[in-house]
Amino acid sequence: MMANIAPIALFLPLVGFLSLVVLHRWVNRVFTSIIACSSIALSFILFLFLLGHYLSLGMEPEKTTLFQFVPLKGIQANFTLYIDSLSLLMALIITGVGFLIHLYSVGYMDDDESFVRYFAFLNFFVFCMLLLVLAGHLLTLFIGWEGVGLASYLLIGFWYERPEAARAATKAFVVNRIGDLGFLLAMILAFTLFGTGEITEILTAANHQFAEGSMAIVALTLLFFIGATGKSAQLPLYTWLPDAMEGPTPVSALIHAATMVTAGVYLLVRLHTLFLLAPFTMQVVGIVGGVTSLFAALCAIAQTDLKRVLAFSTVSQLGLMFLACGAGAFYSAMFHLTMHAFVKALLFLSAGNVVHMLHNTTEMGKMGGLHTIFKKTHWFFLIGALALSGIPPFAAFFSKDLILEQEYLAGDILLFYIGLAASILTGIYMMRAYCLTFWGPSHLEPHLAGSIHEAPKIMLIPVALLGVLAIIGGCLGYTYDNIPLLEGFLKEVGVTHREIELHSGFVLTPETWVAAGGAFIGVILTALLYTRYQHLLIKPISLLNKQFYVNEIYEMLIVTPLKKLSIMIASFFEPALFEGLIGWMAVSAKGVAKQLQKIQSGQIRSYLSWMVLGSVLLILYVIGQ
Repeated sequence: MMANIAPIALFLPLVGFLSLVVLHRWVNRVFTSIIACSSIALSFILFLFLLGHYLSLGMEPEKTTLFQFVPLKGIQANFTLYIDSLSLLMALIITGVGFLIHLYSVGYMDDDESFVRYFAFLNFFVFCMLLLVLAGHLLTLFIGWEGVGLASYLLIGFWYERPEAARAATKAFVVNRIGDLGFLLAMILAFTLFGTGEITEILTAANHQFAEGSMAIVALTLLFFIGATGKSAQLPLYTWLPDAMEGPTPVSALIHAATMVTAGVYLLVRLHTLFLLAPFTMQVVGIVGGVTSLFAALCAIAQTDLKRVLAFSTVSQLGLMFLACGAGAFYSAMFHLTMHAFVKALLFLSAGNVVHMLHNTTEMGKMGGLHTIFKKTHWFFLIGALALSGIPPFAAFFSKDLILEQEYLAGDILLFYIGLAASILTGIYMMRAYCLTFWGPSHLEPHLAGSIHEAPKIMLIPVALLGVLAIIGGCLGYTYDNIPLLEGFLKEVGVTHREIELHSGFVLTPETWVAAGGAFIGVILTALLYTRYQHLLIKPISLLNKQFYVNEIYEMLIVTPLKKLSIMIASFFEPALFEGLIGWMAVSAKGVAKQLQKIQSGQIRSYLSWMVLGSVLLILYVIGQ
């Protein structure tokens, strides 16, 4: 059954993309919406069938090989789909949340001239991410990996006539290529070490061929981690994600919740067997994740753009997922990834309602007092803000608490406190964004004041469904007296005994009290400050608003020198050296040809003379030997 359904579920979004590309001149907005949304909905339904079949077979992973496309020794790349609990969970998140974002986009992009192009790119994005998570071979995974990079470039720069959007798309593409070089080198090293690119064979062979701490495994995992830092926007390759907000808001929701930025976390969890053999790499993963989570949370506090607050929030939450992976809590990372998908999609789409009705205004300084207009949206945004802040009993409370517990029990006390600080800061910057947008005095521009209204139903329905998931989603990973559904489902990623104990009963540890109490205090004090005493607040700290001047440092140390080097090559080395050398070679060849032409005189006496001379030289050479 899997052999038949899995390829159909994978390729349906690609069929939608190709249909829209071919028929773009003839399809109207209604048919475009039907093609784009139905392809994702049908894919989601098929993955639900696969889930039922997978559970009925006792949760035994299954491979489906479609064809062989690189028959080289040492690679033997088969187009193989690998169906297990991890790939099924990711596929359901991608298509489920992706469908809601598609449906929302029908309303959001209704008046856009490039309606068909937008949905074609959106379908392509979903297909590439599905290919990434279902791939059974590293080369197939890499194709999906690069595909989501291309799709993000096309969607971030969707409004390419805007210089900011074009620059943001280029920045995302270039920064991700830096990380992708690490992935490419890791893939080549894996081919060399194991003689295959099949992921399951690599993981099996690693345990038998290499000891824990082997330098080869450390090098391999570090290279894979470099690739993960690019896709999941971790330090030092995070800079593309805040600028990616130049694309349409539903694109931001798709990138942050269901595709692309989750790819790095997925890669680490998929290859967790390799990473467990490299304690040094695990330590690096934890440190980078912890520092990134705190760094991004500090930046989010001082942002004035609503979408950039959410962008830095994503960077911070991804940092917590990497923090969990560094402690060996791969299940905790996937639990938080799932909860984050629900909550972040809810936040972005709620923000999208506001941005869309304010004609793409994203500055919170031009908002305020919108709760009287967006009477439903502001409640949805509040639910998302409380959930992401870790307020019980909302979804992300359970997953964030589990990560912090695992970090503390692993003995990484410093990283625990870094994660705790980032978690508490989440409540502060999320409530700040909520209050500045929906409460306080109105700062609407006069020409907008009378024309704003609540978003239409087609945009509110997906947001409402995500709101429900943000409220009850934690039940997937927490239960009072039994093994939680998600925990039992993801047992193959190495659920630890501590994870089982903490979320299989009513356990309130000191760490839980500190995390929940810190979140409550942060949320309440921030709400009080930004609703009643907003007039006393000073401007945001420039250091935080400018992201600790990381972009400026990169510009000074990397971008500017490379530009100057390029100008020097183009203005001096290319004309003087490259073009001059090519010109000299052409002139020399022409001169040699002229001299050789003299030999071809057409005179028999001349030819006889050359023959005699050649014979004499040949005889002298033979005698000399």
